[in-house]
Amino acid sequence: MFERDYLIRLLTQAGLVLGKAMGLRQQQKQKEALDLIDEFLGRELRLRSRLAMGLSDEDLLSMLSVTGSPNAESVAVVAALLQQEADLLHDLGETGESVPRYAKALRLSLYMLRHGMEVEGWDVRARVLELQKALEPYEPDTETMRAIWQWHEAEGRLADAENTLYELADKQAVTKAEGDEFYERMAACDDDALEAGELTREELEEGRRQWSALMKEK
Repeated sequence: MFERDYLIRLLTQAGLVLGKAMGLRQQQKQKEALDLIDEFLGRELRLRSRLAMGLSDEDLLSMLSVTGSPNAESVAVVAALLQQEADLLHDLGETGESVPRYAKALRLSLYMLRHGMEVEGWDVRARVLELQKALEPYEPDTETMRAIWQWHEAEGRLADAENTLYELADKQAVTKAEGDEFYERMAACDDDALEAGELTREELEEGRRQWSALMKEK
């Protein structure tokens, strides 16, 4: 009961902080808004923004875990606050600071969707669309591309997943084994699932042949 009460309070307080930060942003007080967010992270989650950005996604999720599993509410709050920070830093022209925050917020949000982590009143899918739009002008880092690859597959967008696999291969950010395993998973799908993912059985087999040929060249 205590933990549930804490999580409800966390979500409520985070919503208030986001609202205040948006108000400060409208008043062109971006730095005050950034201080507000950082202070909230430190007080409620013992996590400063700089620390959150310095940790790997895996380590950050571990920090936000209870009994071995990431806490959905905490992950949602951190993702939303990082997104808000990114908006504020973008206003200030600090692209080098804003883009990594957009990317990390996107990866955290995609992690939630892949693992079915629902938080009442928090539309994670809408946030994903906002974050993707914010990142459109920039070349995605490979870590974010891998998260998108996994998300496409989890959502059944198999053609998009295959395309992202090849983009990762171009950047040498995926192994032959990972690609082979991807095609094995796709081959195990029935024809209806493949077609729903805009990938026919024939296209799948052709893609597998192209993957094998590409890996022989590398």
